[in-house]
Amino acid sequence: MLDPYHVQVETADLADLTRALQLLDTRADLNDRYRKMLHESLAMLAEPQIRLTQARGLAKRLMVLIKAAGPDFPATLTADARETLAAGEAKADDLVFRPEET
Repeated sequence: MLDPYHVQVETADLADLTRALQLLDTRADLNDRYRKMLHESLAMLAEPQIRLTQARGLAKRLMVLIKAAGPDFPATLTADARETLAAGEAKADDLVFRPEET
Protein backbone atom coordinates (compact mmCIF):
# COMPACT_ATOMS: atom_id res chain seq x y z
CA MET A 1 0.00 0.00 0.00
CA LEU A 2 1.32 3.44 -0.89
CA ASP A 3 1.96 6.02 1.78
CA PRO A 4 -1.05 8.44 1.47
CA TYR A 5 1.25 11.35 2.31
CA HIS A 6 2.97 10.89 -1.05
CA VAL A 7 -0.10 10.09 -3.16
CA GLN A 8 -1.28 13.05 -5.26
CA VAL A 9 -4.94 13.70 -6.09
CA GLU A 10 -6.17 15.79 -9.00
CA THR A 11 -8.32 18.57 -7.58
CA ALA A 12 -10.60 18.17 -10.60
CA ASP A 13 -11.58 14.84 -9.00
CA LEU A 14 -12.66 16.80 -5.91
CA ALA A 15 -15.13 19.03 -7.78
CA ASP A 16 -18.02 17.93 -5.55
CA LEU A 17 -16.10 19.14 -2.49
CA THR A 18 -15.32 22.43 -4.22
CA ARG A 19 -18.94 23.04 -5.21
CA ALA A 20 -20.18 22.24 -1.69
CA LEU A 21 -17.63 24.62 -0.17
CA GLN A 22 -18.60 27.34 -2.64
CA LEU A 23 -22.24 26.82 -1.70
CA LEU A 24 -21.40 27.21 1.97
CA ASP A 25 -19.41 30.34 1.14
CA THR A 26 -22.37 31.99 -0.56
CA ARG A 27 -25.26 30.71 1.56
CA ALA A 28 -24.13 29.78 5.07
CA ASP A 29 -24.00 32.19 7.98
CA LEU A 30 -20.55 31.31 9.38
CA ASN A 31 -18.39 33.12 11.89
CA ASP A 32 -14.98 34.53 10.95
CA ARG A 33 -13.08 31.45 12.13
CA TYR A 34 -15.13 29.10 9.95
CA ARG A 35 -15.10 31.52 7.03
CA LYS A 36 -11.28 31.61 7.19
CA MET A 37 -11.20 27.79 7.20
CA LEU A 38 -13.54 27.76 4.20
CA HIS A 39 -11.44 30.24 2.19
CA GLU A 40 -8.22 28.36 2.96
CA SER A 41 -9.89 25.18 1.73
CA LEU A 42 -11.03 26.81 -1.51
CA ALA A 43 -7.52 28.18 -2.07
CA MET A 44 -6.06 24.69 -1.65
CA LEU A 45 -8.60 23.30 -4.15
CA ALA A 46 -7.49 25.91 -6.70
CA GLU A 47 -4.20 24.01 -7.08
CA PRO A 48 -4.03 21.37 -9.84
CA GLN A 49 -3.02 18.61 -7.40
CA ILE A 50 -2.90 18.10 -3.64
CA ARG A 51 -1.79 15.25 -1.42
CA LEU A 52 -4.35 12.61 -0.53
CA THR A 53 -3.88 13.50 3.12
CA GLN A 54 -4.80 17.11 2.30
CA ALA A 55 -7.89 15.94 0.41
CA ARG A 56 -8.97 13.95 3.45
CA GLY A 57 -8.41 17.01 5.62
CA LEU A 58 -10.55 19.10 3.28
CA ALA A 59 -13.28 16.47 3.47
CA LYS A 60 -13.22 16.69 7.27
CA ARG A 61 -13.33 20.48 7.06
CA LEU A 62 -16.41 20.27 4.84
CA MET A 63 -18.11 18.10 7.45
CA VAL A 64 -17.26 20.63 10.18
CA LEU A 65 -18.47 23.57 8.10
CA ILE A 66 -21.78 21.90 7.28
CA LYS A 67 -22.31 21.26 10.98
CA ALA A 68 -21.33 24.87 11.75
CA ALA A 69 -23.91 26.12 9.24
CA GLY A 70 -26.59 24.71 11.52
CA PRO A 71 -29.03 21.81 11.50
CA ASP A 72 -31.61 23.78 9.52
CA PHE A 73 -29.18 24.90 6.81
CA PRO A 74 -30.13 22.25 4.20
CA ALA A 75 -33.82 23.19 4.58
CA THR A 76 -33.00 26.76 3.51
CA LEU A 77 -31.60 25.57 0.16
CA THR A 78 -33.23 24.90 -3.18
CA ALA A 79 -33.42 21.33 -4.40
CA ASP A 80 -30.40 21.86 -6.70
CA ALA A 81 -28.36 23.35 -3.87
CA ARG A 82 -29.29 20.43 -1.58
CA GLU A 83 -28.07 18.03 -4.28
CA THR A 84 -24.79 19.95 -4.50
CA LEU A 85 -24.37 19.76 -0.74
CA ALA A 86 -25.25 16.05 -0.69
CA ALA A 87 -22.73 15.31 -3.46
CA GLY A 88 -20.03 17.12 -1.48
CA GLU A 89 -20.94 15.18 1.66
CA ALA A 90 -20.83 11.90 -0.26
CA LYS A 91 -17.35 12.68 -1.63
CA ALA A 92 -16.22 13.69 1.86
CA ASP A 93 -17.55 10.42 3.29
CA ASP A 94 -15.69 8.47 0.62
CA LEU A 95 -12.42 10.23 1.40
CA VAL A 96 -12.71 9.96 5.16
CA PHE A 97 -14.44 6.63 5.73
CA ARG A 98 -13.57 4.67 2.56
CA PRO A 99 -10.13 5.98 1.55
CA GLU A 100 -9.20 2.80 -0.29
CA GLU A 101 -12.04 3.38 -2.77
CA THR A 102 -11.07 6.96 -3.74
